[in-house]
Order: sequence, then C-alpha cells, then structure tokens
Amino acid sequence: MAETWYPGAKIERLAGHSSAGSLLQRRLIVLHITAGITARSAIDWFKASKAPGRVSAHCVIDRDGTVYQLLPFEETAWHASGVNSASVGIEHAAVPETALATEEQYAASARLVAWLCREMAIPCDRKHVLGHNEASPKDGHVQCCSGALDADRVVRMAVGL
Repeated sequence: MAETWYPGAKIERLAGHSSAGSLLQRRLIVLHITAGITARSAIDWFKASKAPGRVSAHCVIDRDGTVYQLLPFEETAWHASGVNSASVGIEHAAVPETALATEEQYAASARLVAWLCREMAIPCDRKHVLGHNEASPKDGHVQCCSGALDADRVVRMAVGL
C-alpha cells in the first residue's frame, strides 16, 4: 500500500510510534505546540518515548517553517488520545508566552493544513481543525495551542490558499 507524504517535507521516519490506520479515517486535524523551541528537540523526545507512554505526531513545524514529517498520514499517530484514530497531528515548535509561533510557522502550517484538507476531503474550518485542548480535553493540555499558536489564524490563512 502506498504511503502519503507531504510534498517538500523533510522525512524523519519515526518507527514503532504509531498504529495502523487509513486516510479514510482522518476527518480532523489537531494542532499542537511542542513546549520546546526546536523541532529537533520534539523529534528526539518522540523517539525517546517508551511504551506504554509512547507519543508521536505526523508532522513537526520548526521555527523557520521547515516541515518535518515523521509518519505517513495513513498511520495513526499518538498525539491526542481522544481522537488519535480520526486525526492528523501537527506539532509546532513553540512555548506558551515565551516562544510564540513565528510568521514562518504560520505560513507553513497554513499550507500544510490547506493541502491536508484538499487531499483528505476534510472541511477547512474550525470544526475540523482543532487545538489539542479542544480535540481531546481529557488529556489536560490546556495550553496546547492557546498561548503560543492561534488556530483561528491558521485556518483563516489556509482557507485563503
């Protein structure tokens, strides 16, 4: 079966940090912040996570707008427990109130969200593009994304593409 990768992404395959799935399951996009200031630190943290607490995301967007893809979109990433099987997870290297998302991250995130919405026939609106705290509130990540990334702005920008 073919794997779906975002054109232009830098591939950093994260083995053993996902479960089976399909594009047909994906009906949401969940935006996250890493609570660290580099994509590399987030990728290394994912790689170091161990069962039963392994974590992952499909993509990480660095502060310069570089998109790293860790998993093909068919696979289920472990990023927002309540909606993992139905969603694509996108991390942004940012920290609430100290290292807010950059203009480059907003632009890259909007392009990625627009592409995902087209590829997967996901409506590009705030009912389908959510912050982690909105998508899976029981996870307790109340500052993910609020305080560092404006999900409304990402969606507005994506709609314009």
